Amino acid sequence: MYDILIIGCGPAGMTSAIYGARNGLKVGIIEKNAPGGAMVNTNIIENYPGYNSINGTDLSMKMFEQVTNLGIDFLGYEVLDVKKDKDVFNVITQKETFLSKTVILALGTIHKKLGVPNEGKFSGRGISWCAVCDGNFYKNKKVAVIGGGNSAFEEALYLTNICNTVYLIHRREEFRADQS
Repeated sequence: MYDILIIGCGPAGMTSAIYGARNGLKVGIIEKNAPGGAMVNTNIIENYPGYNSINGTDLSMKMFEQVTNLGIDFLGYEVLDVKKDKDVFNVITQKETFLSKTVILALGTIHKKLGVPNEGKFSGRGISWCAVCDGNFYKNKKVAVIGGGNSAFEEALYLTNICNTVYLIHRREEFRADQS
């Protein structure tokens, strides 16, 4: 029986686990992939306090080392379902069911993919999903933003202050972004 089970081992999940363990609680993290979440796929991180520049995988492993040093269980499973029975959560994976008093969902984000050749190869190495995070890598260069909604417009506008040229590529006749 866990006091806290955290589903997701990205930065938010690991931070939650650290706080729980430091408060004397029995904590486990369930994650189907490698610890670090989307950060694992980031080539260079230059906006994390304490590091001028660090590889995403390296930062993920440093965080994960702190988690494991605190005795937090890492359960490498995919969660199939969560059910509450009275005051206990049943977290069901493909291998076994774990019981916990509390469940924290730290599921992170999933970026929309275009499905173009070599997209995975260039993820974090020329293809990015966060202008605020990665915009300075493209300073004074030509860039393209794909999309026509609010997020695409916000990213493109942000990049106009950093990049020489910003192209906005959209598949429809009209944009979906708010008029403002």
